[in-house]
Amino acid sequence: MSDHPLISVVSPVYRAEDCIGELCERLRRTLGEISEDFEIILIEDGSPDGSWNKIQQEARIDNRVTGIRLTKNFGQHRAITAGIDAARGEWVVVMDCDLQDPPEAIRALYAKAAGGHEVVVARFEERKESKLRQKFSKIFWSMLSWFAGLNFDYQVGNFRIMSRRVVDQHKKYREQVRLLGGINGLMGFPQISVPVQRDVRFAGETSYSFRKLFSAAVQTTVAYSDKPLRVSVYFGFFVAALSLFTGLLILVLGLRGLVEVPGWVSVMVSLYFVGGLIIANLGVLGYYIGKVFDETKRRPLYVVAETTIGRPISRKVAGNELAGRVLWITGLSGAGKSTLAREVATLLRAQGESVFLLDGDEIREALDADAGTGKNHLRKTRLVLARRYSSLSRVISAQGLTVVVATISLFREVHEWNRKNIPNYFEVYLKVPVEELRKRDPKKIYKKFESGEITNVAGLDLKIDEPVSPDLVFEFEQGKPASVLARILVERAKIA
Repeated sequence: MSDHPLISVVSPVYRAEDCIGELCERLRRTLGEISEDFEIILIEDGSPDGSWNKIQQEARIDNRVTGIRLTKNFGQHRAITAGIDAARGEWVVVMDCDLQDPPEAIRALYAKAAGGHEVVVARFEERKESKLRQKFSKIFWSMLSWFAGLNFDYQVGNFRIMSRRVVDQHKKYREQVRLLGGINGLMGFPQISVPVQRDVRFAGETSYSFRKLFSAAVQTTVAYSDKPLRVSVYFGFFVAALSLFTGLLILVLGLRGLVEVPGWVSVMVSLYFVGGLIIANLGVLGYYIGKVFDETKRRPLYVVAETTIGRPISRKVAGNELAGRVLWITGLSGAGKSTLAREVATLLRAQGESVFLLDGDEIREALDADAGTGKNHLRKTRLVLARRYSSLSRVISAQGLTVVVATISLFREVHEWNRKNIPNYFEVYLKVPVEELRKRDPKKIYKKFESGEITNVAGLDLKIDEPVSPDLVFEFEQGKPASVLARILVERAKIA
């Protein structure tokens, strides 16, 4: 585990416009005490109020806040799924947005997780709700535990922290009926709880009525267990046995003259009773068939209308470091990285962005790093230089500037560090075949390579790794000017 892990906080938002500002402020303060690297992902779940405008405001002043707007109300747990799908952190925190889950408790959750636990949940010792609602919650979760065959604790909600391994496994569960605790239970990872004091809702009112809770209980039960089917079968056998016993008893008593054989009333009551059971059992069966039908459609769990990712920062918040974009162009020596970087910088400046160009030889002197040539062209010196590029990019982008970098193809460990530690990182790879590089190569560096071979050689004899899943790859196309590529790059970087 790194000393400064990237922590993602996922929070679904519905009817909570008055909570968002306070939520983000308290999260920034709390997360900043744990790690300098964090992101706050707010998923607006078709809220009818001004929640999305509030999220956009927060994202404009701090790009560590990411907003995802869904096209309609898909439900709390599908919104959580959208946030988990977008989260990049080594640790992912899920919490409600109404501040009943206190952000300050994340410190305790993370401390417990750092001790070797992959799932740590908040257990609310005292809930700030009415006695009736607490009683209903206890009954609800107890019945759900019995029917679903999972151990649900009515004092545990969505508030939890999960490791990257748990999150990656969670993303494989794509069933239509979502329940965060249920999916965690199905995965089988051991979890531990931390006592937390639940706060009162900061603003607004809950959207969960008793009717919605009951409907959720029925859907969850059917989604996670076949026990209702088995119960209906057992009850059917019980009624059949009871009817048989009653019939035999009446027959015996009638033969002995102890009782008159019941007439029309008893027949009709029995008929309606058994008919009702049959219809009820068919209804339960039909409900399961309907859920199977829903799953076979394989419809998406949610649809994203828009996000705040890639939007420029409008201003700074006092005391906070805000990161600009980092556009990193890699490729072999002679592939045209510097030319493309200059075109991109020119285009961005024309659009009003403050741009810092970090490119090749002119910056090495400032960094006091010699890449080396010939026998000195070593992996160690190149790696030092690449890491200094990364650190400098992060420092400059933290001031709100856009950084455009042009370097040789990077080392694998540098790729990984950049993606983990540089916010708004966008990587482009210029893939140019050796025969084309020979035309631009007066020193005959590439003469030893076969025609058609694409190799990662940084000018001489050093093996350099290809990018790991770059955001954009430009295959060599003869005659396409760098200005055209620059426009494509800038446009793609805006929506990435």
